[in-house]
Amino acid sequence: MADPLGLRLKKKILEHQIYHYLSRLALTQDKEDFYNEFAIVLKALHKFAGPNKSAVENVMMAFQRKHPLTELARLILQKRLSKVARERLASNFFCDWITEAKKREKLEEEGFKAPWFFVISPTNTCNLNCYGCYAHEYEKGQGLSYATLDRIVKEAKELGVRFLTISGGEPFYYRDKETGKDLWDLAEKHNDMYFQIYTNGTLLDKKTIERLAKIGNIAPAISMEGFEKETDERRGKGVWEKINKARQDLYQAGVLQGFSVTVTRENADVVSSDEFIDNLIAKNISFGWYFIYIPIGKKPAVELMPTPEQRSKLREKIWEWRSKKPIFIGDFWDDGPWVGGCIASGRKYFHINSKGDIEPCVFIHFAVDNIFNLWKEGKGLREAIHSPFFFSIRRKQLEENDNFLTPCSIIDKPEILREAVREHNAYPTHKGAETIIEGKIAHFLDDYSKRLDELTRPEFEKMVAGEYDSSVVKLSKTIENHRRKNREELEIQEKTAKESRIKKQNKEAGLGKV
Repeated sequence: MADPLGLRLKKKILEHQIYHYLSRLALTQDKEDFYNEFAIVLKALHKFAGPNKSAVENVMMAFQRKHPLTELARLILQKRLSKVARERLASNFFCDWITEAKKREKLEEEGFKAPWFFVISPTNTCNLNCYGCYAHEYEKGQGLSYATLDRIVKEAKELGVRFLTISGGEPFYYRDKETGKDLWDLAEKHNDMYFQIYTNGTLLDKKTIERLAKIGNIAPAISMEGFEKETDERRGKGVWEKINKARQDLYQAGVLQGFSVTVTRENADVVSSDEFIDNLIAKNISFGWYFIYIPIGKKPAVELMPTPEQRSKLREKIWEWRSKKPIFIGDFWDDGPWVGGCIASGRKYFHINSKGDIEPCVFIHFAVDNIFNLWKEGKGLREAIHSPFFFSIRRKQLEENDNFLTPCSIIDKPEILREAVREHNAYPTHKGAETIIEGKIAHFLDDYSKRLDELTRPEFEKMVAGEYDSSVVKLSKTIENHRRKNREELEIQEKTAKESRIKKQNKEAGLGKV
């Protein structure tokens, strides 16, 4: 066991150094001054990186190439973040990642690999009524208590997870009925965690933003559908104006902020335009996420799904922007080659809904475990991540999906979800959830997934063959490594989970050690 006092001391020393370097960068006056100082800081950071030296070396290479993410770092440090926000970001991401490396290594030696993050939806209540909302059919009401949220966060930290995403409903609507506590209280108590909150932005008034600025470890990602026309059509008249006011106030307060977009057939061309992304950069947005519309939730409509051609165009634009634009963008579908396919089912993330059901993904509304039931049995998040249901989806991805440009087990390889739900008797987590795996929607997805594979497979084969490789990044090698690691990690985790179940069964049967 690592010495807790020693770890805390190591973190304090590291934090002191990091804060010092960040202050130096933040006080630079222009681009040239920043880049000169950044070169000095990177060399110094390399000395403290320990087992993460390769990550710092990658940053150094990007800096030398003047990658747009280097310019993003300048904008964030010089203009966009307050002192509190930049120190919390540095401490909870960089410092904890280094100081807690031993904890993650020990867990991996035990056959457990924690996901990058997971999503919690503490409430399903919302002040808007957007058509096509994926979460609309969940039960409304209190949702998870503050005590439940607090316990989940504590468990996450024990597993080495330091980043959580909060969704809903509208998260800023949440308030615990018994204690009156809210998400600010949670973030303040767990100030060694970093929280991203998906929000519609309409409740981000100045008082709310002042609290965010004071705490420093919450980054809101405001949902939008394009420009004013597209956003107000789906979210309601006046929403565009409100979120633009919130964005300006967030910038003035020094709060890191992002965006999220649901891509539909109707807005795909708008949200994949240079005009759209340039407008966000001009509004001091630092990151954003693209989601493909999934026909679940409120009045699911397959005609809203972007066409395979629109998805391919979106991928091309996002990959182009990464080499040109100072903004971090993620696309949970089209980035499959970079992240090894689907990241759900505990491989890199999962979802806990407002009833405590533990779902493979925020868009897969089926479960076999509930956090409250697991706690009653003396179990927790670790056992949920190692559930046979989650393993089944991951195993089927290995065996049935060789195209990382079609990563989704809901719409790209729909037979994977159907088989896993049937084999493990997974229950729908709300009324109507089963429509995604049967009937008209299922028939549509069979045709859609076939057309998508036909369109993307030739392109993915080029990636595997090295035609997308550059002198800096070898995408073919990345794909090869992910394929190997996906299989190796799953096999180790399946073996560990099986041994744990056998050991428990023997103990309950009074057999002791075998």
